[in-house]
Amino acid sequence: MRNHDLLIDKLSDTAKPVKRVWPTRWRVAAWIIAVLPCGTLTSWALHNRFTDWSQAGAVPALVALLLSFIIGASAMAAAFTLSIAGRQPLRLKWAALLAVLWLGVNLLNMSPSSTLKVGEGVHCYLFMLLASLPMIVISIASLHRTRSLYPGKTLALAGCGIAFMCSMLLSLCHEVHLHRFDFAMHLTAGLSIIILTVLAGRRWVRLS
Repeated sequence: MRNHDLLIDKLSDTAKPVKRVWPTRWRVAAWIIAVLPCGTLTSWALHNRFTDWSQAGAVPALVALLLSFIIGASAMAAAFTLSIAGRQPLRLKWAALLAVLWLGVNLLNMSPSSTLKVGEGVHCYLFMLLASLPMIVISIASLHRTRSLYPGKTLALAGCGIAFMCSMLLSLCHEVHLHRFDFAMHLTAGLSIIILTVLAGRRWVRLS
């Protein structure tokens, strides 16, 4: 018997049944159900008010909130799809258009006041970062099951999904109007979350 026959026999003896992975839509739904309560709990210490949706200008803020949710779910769906070998990654052109629309809505919803609110900007940054921590752990654990041939891209998409979900949670306890420094800190927090997700998850998501 040749050596490769022995190897095949050995692998056959040690092989375990393969469990099917849930469809992407169910994985995303389960992810949303898991991350939103956890993100809310970890950021609750910085949750000092609820958004007053009766204020003038609340409609653009509500649109931005809904866009954040849609973009976050879409980015995570793309991450789950990319993590499965042989699957074609989702086309993200329309999600990118939604992200541009989200940016435009937020820029149009800027407060005319030129007051520099450094404290509020830092508060928002810390809120998003605290909310993201359990989301990052849950996302990495979810992606660890399938691993990925493209761990960097997969984790960057997951980080993007987490960042937008954190932005959605922040919209629930924020003024309806944004300030320049405040919004800049929102964007900085989102970028920080993406980088943190990639650095924390690369070891666990890449194929050995």
